[in-house]
Amino acid sequence: MQRGWKAAAMAAVLGVAGAAGAHEFTCEKRVQVKGEGQGKPGEGPKVTKFPATLRFTYRLRNVHPSARSVANVVEDPLLGRYGFGNPFPAPMAVEVGGTRDASFELKLNSVEECQALAASDGKSDDSFDSALQVKWDLGETQCAARVTCCTPFDDCEMACPPDDPYCVETPSDGARSASRNAGFFKVHEGALEQCLALGRIDLGVARVDGLEQALGLLWASPGLDRDGGVRSEEEARRFELAREALVTTCNERLFGASAKRGRTLDEALRSLRGNAGGEGLERLTAELRRHNEAGARGALPGGFDAGRATPAHASSIAADPTEPGHE
Repeated sequence: MQRGWKAAAMAAVLGVAGAAGAHEFTCEKRVQVKGEGQGKPGEGPKVTKFPATLRFTYRLRNVHPSARSVANVVEDPLLGRYGFGNPFPAPMAVEVGGTRDASFELKLNSVEECQALAASDGKSDDSFDSALQVKWDLGETQCAARVTCCTPFDDCEMACPPDDPYCVETPSDGARSASRNAGFFKVHEGALEQCLALGRIDLGVARVDGLEQALGLLWASPGLDRDGGVRSEEEARRFELAREALVTTCNERLFGASAKRGRTLDEALRSLRGNAGGEGLERLTAELRRHNEAGARGALPGGFDAGRATPAHASSIAADPTEPGHE
């Protein structure tokens, strides 16, 4: 996939001019997403990683054959809340064949911010259509660009590469899967038991066979062992990754919430079972944690009963499986 600044734009010119009109414009609007690949033609860019920076660029052109054109109104209402509702001053005169350019950068820190922007255009989807409106005495034109906000770890279009044996495609019905984070599973023993009933979970640093071991990963301190000894920095990183991998496994087993269609979890498990370390472990931990929290508001499947929360009992039976004698 190509990286860097890639552009995708959808421009619709709806110019209307009276017979006696001495003004005429066309406009073009483009949106670029830093670090993202180019979307399919006509679809606009897709934001797949956060934080993300969107660069909006505009070009206004006077296409009248013999006279300057004066734009009385130039506005982008959807971006008004971000201080860029009026990218050009108005009224604005443009000479014959002349152009005016403007640009604006908007940072979206999370998928929730992106989805809030998507919702602001009045449509119930994960995309937003931002339109620049240009009006003159006897006509007007618009140009728009669409951006799609992808749920974390779903790039909206990527299929499994042919050389990745660990990638498994899963059908998508367009619905967003529910998921729960470590905080949920550490107090809902019933949910953990249903997850473990589907088989042992080999996390490299530990093999989780039962409820007590799973709770041990969820309740123990990554930095301290059960005797109060200090884990090394590398051991702490591996412990944190194992915890998120456990939670991701249960989200996948119980709710069908698969991180990057399973590829991120597979990479995490390979790292835990091998000798990977350093920043790679931190990256995977952060990615799995975001995935586990992404569907926190999603409704759990009908008929699924997580049982009541039992924090006191859960913590009392937790046994760290990474300790000697508990692997």
